[in-house]
Amino acid sequence: MPVNTVIMKAAAPCNLNCSYCYEYNRGNDAWRLKPKLTTTEIATQIGRRISEYCLATKTNKFQVSLHGGEPLLLGPQKLRDVFDALVLNTPQIRLHLGIQTNAVLVTDEILDILEDYGAAVGVSIDGAIEHNRWRVDHSGNQAYDKIIRGLELVRKRKRMFAGLLAVVDLSSEPEAVLDALGKFEPPSIDLLPPFGNYDNPPFGAPGKYSLGEWMTRAFDYWIASPNLQRIRVRYLEDALVAVASGESRSDWFGVRPPGYFVVATDGDYEGLDSLKVAGDENGRKTGLTIWNASLLDLLNHEVMKVRSKGIEGLCDECRTCPIVSWCGGGYLPTRYGRGNGYNNPSYYCMDMKRFFPHVGRWLAGRREIEPATVLEINRRIHMLETPRTNPAALGQK
Repeated sequence: MPVNTVIMKAAAPCNLNCSYCYEYNRGNDAWRLKPKLTTTEIATQIGRRISEYCLATKTNKFQVSLHGGEPLLLGPQKLRDVFDALVLNTPQIRLHLGIQTNAVLVTDEILDILEDYGAAVGVSIDGAIEHNRWRVDHSGNQAYDKIIRGLELVRKRKRMFAGLLAVVDLSSEPEAVLDALGKFEPPSIDLLPPFGNYDNPPFGAPGKYSLGEWMTRAFDYWIASPNLQRIRVRYLEDALVAVASGESRSDWFGVRPPGYFVVATDGDYEGLDSLKVAGDENGRKTGLTIWNASLLDLLNHEVMKVRSKGIEGLCDECRTCPIVSWCGGGYLPTRYGRGNGYNNPSYYCMDMKRFFPHVGRWLAGRREIEPATVLEINRRIHMLETPRTNPAALGQK
């Protein structure tokens, strides 16, 4: 399983305290045991590991994305020092740098530094002020106004604005959320379903809509709105590609292994960060560090291998489902619980069984779609909606 991206935890704590956050408010406090900030020594060693890996695999480009917590807690000088260390230790590599921030600490000085290194900036915001009710500071006060101030500074530098990341609130109207996000004219929008699984359900009371209903309405609005069609909405776009090609390209839809890994502020290699909703040990902690293990060593670890088993790594119910090549069994963290580890359908299984056929019907109605693809889409939808169909009769595409 090749990788091309490291999520580098620049800061363990965060200056916000979002109620739904899997990092801080879902029962996992592992971050408290980590150093508050990363160091230039860790950045140096990450750079060396990237160079070592690229030389061994004959690749010449790699991405480093600073996350947290809130990575801008580093402050201007340490941010520059970290970027310097990464660049100086990857001399033969085309290194693409990025940062995911809540934008509260964004200043022109910070943006000057990011611009010096050609870094892309993603901003986390959930829509208009009413959609950001859970995005609060440590006193419980709304953070929207401060986020907007920083976001507007980022937007002035269009070449570095990578897009928006929004956690879906199922009590909100999807059309209103997309309109609110679209007004910022982002290149892309990353819609994150509420994180949860069978042992640790999504934050808060049930929303107005199920995830399947919300995403279906969001899809319809996206494809019907000329202004929004210019914006890549990853969850919706990835679903379209999965149905059209018969193969998921996204780790949201489970089968394709994500091409990234995490390095914590102490230099520990970790698996998917969002697996914290599944507990501290389950599929996330490797016991390896950047000091004692190469990236090739990491890729041979069971924590990484569990992400690359494809359809064979799914439970029986998923493997025989007609739309498994579309949904891929769902996002790995959402499969956890019931005493079966990850050997379950996704917590959002019924939502995907609603959402994907809707996408399929829309796609099958397009004149430009090949007749063979239309037949395959309709066949899978028919099998899904005909319970007596023998699943063994379905040949995987």
